[in-house]
Amino acid sequence: MKTLLSLLNLKMFISFYTIGQIISLAEIIIGIFGNGFIAVIYCIDWVKSRKLFSCDQILTCLAMSRILLQGIFTADIVINIFAPGTFHLNQVQKSLSFLWFFANIADLWFTACLGIFYCVKITICNQPLFLRMKQKISVMVPKLLLWSLLVSFVTSIPLIWGEYSFYLCITTGHLFSNSTVEDKTWDVSYFYFDLLYSAASFIPFIIFLTTSTLLISSLWRHTRNMRCNTTSFWDPNTKAHVSAIKALISCLILYIFYFVAVIVFALPSCLTDRNWTPTITSMVLAAYPSGHSLILILINPKLKQALARNGFTFGLSWTL
Repeated sequence: MKTLLSLLNLKMFISFYTIGQIISLAEIIIGIFGNGFIAVIYCIDWVKSRKLFSCDQILTCLAMSRILLQGIFTADIVINIFAPGTFHLNQVQKSLSFLWFFANIADLWFTACLGIFYCVKITICNQPLFLRMKQKISVMVPKLLLWSLLVSFVTSIPLIWGEYSFYLCITTGHLFSNSTVEDKTWDVSYFYFDLLYSAASFIPFIIFLTTSTLLISSLWRHTRNMRCNTTSFWDPNTKAHVSAIKALISCLILYIFYFVAVIVFALPSCLTDRNWTPTITSMVLAAYPSGHSLILILINPKLKQALARNGFTFGLSWTL
């Protein structure tokens, strides 16, 4: 009876794992096309006009970091399916870990920069410091982006030197059981990595959460004041506010799920289920950069028009 139950559980896990990998791969493909579309549109604008607006610079950097992130996800899935033994090679593990950490932290900081930009540009505040930031934000954006890249790179460097494994538990051991020197399940350098990641990711998370809260509060006050106005409720300014808030709220929801999934994914396998949890977290991790890129395309007027124009051109060429 026990053998039969084990076989059924194994069959269920294989089916769930296969479906999870297919869903993750589909999310990655959608994300690569979505973020690639954003990057191409803004790069074409930059080539034509030799300049990019501040918001466009942030979105371009965000799209490129997510393309790198989803490329690493793709490599992880391909290696996991076709050459799982490759993960035991130290150099492969270090390279993928460094690139994933760098792309992930850069993505979080670029998202925080997007929140700062929208907050400063849209939020209504009469504080002198805030008004000065509103005037200087366009000049500050390139510096913020460079700072984000620098912080992401510096915090990723220790992964090149560290000796750690994401799966620290051996099959015959237990987290709290006695073990010999050879059977130790904890790797000290791993906890340095965990601490480093928590610090590097928590700061941009708090920044984005704070700026999003300020924006939502500003929009609520703006719409409340508009109700007392005899003119049209949905004026162009309100529409612009609503569009920006939709983008940030959607990003915030996806961001929270992604943040939790990464924390769970980074935990030692002793503390989580090593069969089901990795598959679920992989689907969530792949969904964030893909889902938010689609939302940005649908909300951003320039990207939406470019999508409609290119979609019409593609449809016309296909018909002909």
